[in-house]
Amino acid sequence: MLARCFALAIAIMAAGPAAAQQTSLRLGGKEVSLTPELHSQLAARAREMFSRCGPNTLQHPGNFGLAAFGTEQRWKSVLGGSRLQIVFAEPFVTTSHLGGTLGVSEAVIGLEHHGFFVGPNFTRHGGTLAEHLQCEYLPALELACLPELAPHLPASYRETCARLERDGAGLIVMPPPDIAPSCS
Repeated sequence: MLARCFALAIAIMAAGPAAAQQTSLRLGGKEVSLTPELHSQLAARAREMFSRCGPNTLQHPGNFGLAAFGTEQRWKSVLGGSRLQIVFAEPFVTTSHLGGTLGVSEAVIGLEHHGFFVGPNFTRHGGTLAEHLQCEYLPALELACLPELAPHLPASYRETCARLERDGAGLIVMPPPDIAPSCS
């Protein structure tokens, strides 16, 4: 099994870095038009965010309890609300902190969902759908705090983003503990 996962990871990674084939952003009930630059930034942040995650419903269903059986319904619910959806031109691999890898050809990241600053987070590859917890939160925060998204997000997002410490290049550094756990 480990050899099979390793072979999948090598095959997907051999494709190299890829730009997103299709990106859709819905905020506040409206589709947001994306410039090519914003399209690229969102895709890059999403790839970085999903590079490593905590448990997922496919490989670690026990961490979700009975909620593991509702992954498809939650996916559909997030798709109908505020979210970023990316279908990647070439798939990549996400690695779980708890062990295992999954291919990723599509990602859905919830925004403006109660209880989350960024999330819930889902990936799909072929017919395989998984919900993820605790994906890389600095890229998730960078994604949600992109200046181009600020006019479309609620004031609470702008206020949170303004409180985050940034380095000389303008990137977010370790956020305060009251923000980091709220990224799914």
